Amino acid sequence: MTKTIASQTSNKHYFLTIETDHAVDCTCPDHQYRHHECKHMRQFNAEVTRAAAFLALKARIAAAEREARVAHRIAFELMMGL
Repeated sequence: MTKTIASQTSNKHYFLTIETDHAVDCTCPDHQYRHHECKHMRQFNAEVTRAAAFLALKARIAAAEREARVAHRIAFELMMGL
């Protein structure tokens, strides 16, 4: 997959190549000449990492809420003698 990235310092656009949620190539001069992870790649990879952490936290909160509802229902049933 390819994502278009706008330059932060000029009106140019670069293409970021993404494979399995990880940036692997960029057409910016920094990456093309130095052959290392450029700021565009680092920024994209950091965004993916933050999104994955957010989704994991969201899943943990949802599980905790389900457990709390079950515990509340059990406590209510015990109180009512059901």
